Amino acid sequence: MSFHDPLFKLFQVGFTFWLGLIAYSFISALFNLCIFRKTYLEILRYLYRLLGFKIRSSFQANNLEDRRGSLSVPRTRSFATFRHTFKIDDACSFVTDGIGVIVDDEVTKSFSTEEVEEWNFLTRTQVHVSMSLKVELLLLLSIVFRFGLFFFVRLPIGIVSLLWLLGTMCVFSVLNSVCPHSPLKNKAERYCSIVCCRLLAQTFSAVISIHNPENRAKLGTVCVANHTTPVDIIMVAQDNCFTLVGQKHGGFTGLIQKACSLAQRHIWFERKIADDRHMVAKRLKEHISQPSNNPILIFPEGTCINNTGVFMFKKGCFELGATIHPVVIKYRREFADPFWNSQKEGLLMYVFSLMTSWAVVCEVYYLEPTTIQENETAIEFAQRVKANICHHGGLVDLPWDGMIKRPGNESYLRKMVEEERKAYCEVLELASDGVHVATQSSDSETDSEQ
Repeated sequence: MSFHDPLFKLFQVGFTFWLGLIAYSFISALFNLCIFRKTYLEILRYLYRLLGFKIRSSFQANNLEDRRGSLSVPRTRSFATFRHTFKIDDACSFVTDGIGVIVDDEVTKSFSTEEVEEWNFLTRTQVHVSMSLKVELLLLLSIVFRFGLFFFVRLPIGIVSLLWLLGTMCVFSVLNSVCPHSPLKNKAERYCSIVCCRLLAQTFSAVISIHNPENRAKLGTVCVANHTTPVDIIMVAQDNCFTLVGQKHGGFTGLIQKACSLAQRHIWFERKIADDRHMVAKRLKEHISQPSNNPILIFPEGTCINNTGVFMFKKGCFELGATIHPVVIKYRREFADPFWNSQKEGLLMYVFSLMTSWAVVCEVYYLEPTTIQENETAIEFAQRVKANICHHGGLVDLPWDGMIKRPGNESYLRKMVEEERKAYCEVLELASDGVHVATQSSDSETDSEQ
């Protein structure tokens, strides 16, 4: 192939364009530029409206709220009679509520991908209608763009961002031993961490809108947020540097944790080890006692939820007496599905699916900081912060513990079943008391008439 061959010129143009995209991504990460990304989203929205179609689900269930309050025993017999004889209508209301719980299971739905209303030309979307030849060709074209152009542009950016992380952490680990308290070194370290997160965001073509930046976490405070994916850290760390608290992992995730810990004091622990839990509480208190330390970023749910609700917050970080900065992280699922189900998918496959999606579009809302009130327990404080996050993010406030998602939590499930049994017995007792009172009143009326 000669230099004047048209194919060579075409390859030259394509290679130059590829290098230009990578260089633009790196420059935009250094200076936090967002010139073409919003235009790119507008083009995608226009194509959705022009070429997409609505997904019509074959089954829709009504939301059943406060089922426990709706339990009733529609009978006029006494409780003593009920213990000896049984009619089928005695169980009708309970069977109805039980079927409703199965149909509209809040827990299971929170750990599965929520379907979008409009197909976004991603093969991961479940389509309930047959596709025409035109739609199949459009799907093929989207695969060529996402797996061909996008992936091979984003992959080098991801590699560069990991090399940046490893290189800067190695440099600052040396500087920490030479001048550990240098203000200039600390500022440079925070800036390099922010640039690394911006580079990682470019790996997914992330478009992040930050609201109320005046409420962002200050040094020596605690930042809490709802949790959908490990990418949450990247979304929040675009303009701030955090000390991370989380579960120890192996494999690729563990390598990233070790790289981050070369120069920064992150807190990793094992959930099943009681000593680790005590160690975390001690290190958290030590960290916030130094006002110059980076703010702590914690996801109190302890597991990833599909960005439709918020599970129970653990009370640990709310017992520290520190200022809490709540953050709402809300994703737009029509461009990518950010939810990571760690029980079904490894981190590398999950990252690959994000890199072959259109874009990760995220809204980050910094809420007003708050502290624990007088006579307020840590559990009540956690519930108040969680309710505030749900209110501002349009998320469902769920009372469940996110650990029920993980295997080996049979004791917690047995406890939940036992609580439901007690509630069932209470309903029966209330029903029997009501029947007993009604029987007494009818007997007294009969006596008065006689």
